[in-house]
Amino acid sequence: MKKIILFLCCFLLLACSNENEIKINNISFKVPKSVEILKRNAIDSDVFYLQKNSKRIATCYYGINYSSFSENKIIVPLEIYKILNDKKNAFIIRDSINDYKNGIFNDNYYYYDTINKNIAQVMLPKKSTKGSIGIYFDSVDVHKNKFVIISNDLNEENKKIFLEIFETIKIDKK
Repeated sequence: MKKIILFLCCFLLLACSNENEIKINNISFKVPKSVEILKRNAIDSDVFYLQKNSKRIATCYYGINYSSFSENKIIVPLEIYKILNDKKNAFIIRDSINDYKNGIFNDNYYYYDTINKNIAQVMLPKKSTKGSIGIYFDSVDVHKNKFVIISNDLNEENKKIFLEIFETIKIDKK
């Protein structure tokens, strides 16, 4: 009897979860129940919209025709990003050639992270109102397909949602 009650409690906890697991080919990740995923028509890859309240908040791409985020990147560790994001005008250099070479005028910071044993390039906005948030995986299967999630909707709730999504990504490299 105790085993049955324990089983029922576990089942109810799982059933009442506030998250749904999304599976795109060999990639899985969790999203809040308030977020739905819609497959879009595409010719050479798989494209999905993440929507909340019927509004697109991000796009997922799975295929071979994607490259890493393209800007003259400033690569920073996540800890440095958090410090810089709290300060206004953290990078101001009066030499425009150095500004350009170092990506000073870019809208985003980048860092590399290992998520479930897979190296990802993560893009985070420099300012809370301008830029994008995204994640890029270079090779997620034997066919060297890439996987990208990107969002330009930078409200605080979405930024939190995406950082949580990034941590739940699992890649089954078959």
